[in-house]
Amino acid sequence: METPIPESRKKFFLLSGEKSTLLQAELRALVEIYDRKARFEKIHDRVFVVDGKFSPDTILKRGAYINTGGLLLTHCKMEDMERSINSIAFEDFMESSVIFSASVFNLSHKPLSEKVEVIIGSAVKRRIPDARVSLKDPKKIVIGIISDNHLLIGVTDYMSKKGWRSRRPRTRPFFHPSVLYPKFARGLVNLSRVREGEVLLDPFCGTGSILIEASLIGAKTVGIDVSMKMCRGAMDNLRHYGLEALGVINSDSLRLPIRHADAMVTDIPYGRCSSSRGLKTKDLLQEFVSQAGDVVPRGRYCVIVHPKTIELDSPEAFDVKEDHEVYVHSRLTRAVTVLEMR
Repeated sequence: METPIPESRKKFFLLSGEKSTLLQAELRALVEIYDRKARFEKIHDRVFVVDGKFSPDTILKRGAYINTGGLLLTHCKMEDMERSINSIAFEDFMESSVIFSASVFNLSHKPLSEKVEVIIGSAVKRRIPDARVSLKDPKKIVIGIISDNHLLIGVTDYMSKKGWRSRRPRTRPFFHPSVLYPKFARGLVNLSRVREGEVLLDPFCGTGSILIEASLIGAKTVGIDVSMKMCRGAMDNLRHYGLEALGVINSDSLRLPIRHADAMVTDIPYGRCSSSRGLKTKDLLQEFVSQAGDVVPRGRYCVIVHPKTIELDSPEAFDVKEDHEVYVHSRLTRAVTVLEMR
């Protein structure tokens, strides 16, 4: 049983619905970047309350698998719903002429969403008579989350718009069948705990999916690929979004040409559409990991994607911090291994 968190500085987060341990791990990794002492309270597989000194907007803007979040106003049982909502001092979190909306996420099987929205709207208007409702352009959004017999009410001024659709692989100038989709690539970047302004290395950068997502969150990026065609394609894709890497280097990643990176994230080549220069994926993976520790400093992270069917032997320079699985199709389940430098 997790210890309940004190009321001060509470934030709430609602995760997306994919079936993978990757979702919770990403949230914990992001919070860890900004407050290593933050404490978590699990309300539901998709709902977490976090006590920590950080801005929830920062987490929302970076997160791939976080639907919404913000400051927690109340957490109650459903039978106390009306009393709890009506006791919230909304005026402490909103201006007197605020334009707001109410949005309810119902994770239960009971048809309660509309009722909760009405109660929230009435409570805000009672506390702030000049408040106006707008579904198109609200400045504050009051969020309700119903799960089992729990109700969380929170407030945010940020609704997640990550632009996954606009960055679909087929919309880029350069495409290759081995490409990673942007949402997954962003999740990998976040698992690496890279901070804004730090250097992230992708030693098998391919078309640049990881470089793009890392650049968008403010990291400095370096890509390496043994194929000149891939290097040029990755640069074209970065430019397409107005981004620029520190460098995209045509080189053999088993002989890394750089000596330092704050984090490393990569998808090891595998399958018929990928080039591994004749090496079996297992051998490529082990040989790469054995020398990756020369680049990443102690206490920092290397995130490696590889087929689930290929196990990673325990590397001497790293501790395995996390293992996750992501189902792709009947012939491929990806393993995501997070290594921490010793």
